[in-house]
Amino acid sequence: MVLADEIEMVKGHVRLGEQHLLRQRELIARLERDNLPTRLAIELLHQLEEMQALHRLHLSRLLRMAVDSEPSFTISRHPN
Repeated sequence: MVLADEIEMVKGHVRLGEQHLLRQRELIARLERDNLPTRLAIELLHQLEEMQALHRLHLSRLLRMAVDSEPSFTISRHPN
């Protein structure tokens, strides 16, 4: 896989991860509003947050590789 393609793929993972986090937080808020158990939903949120951190770390490493291998490579400040 070409580095630029891999960067785009991981950016997609970051975007999707953000959507999952938002959805899970909304679900937890709804459960709390309805006085329903939230423990498992919060545990899943923590797992999603950990996965998102890994996606961001992966993206950071790829972007660093791109800069190191191609001095003219420009990095978008927004990972999305």
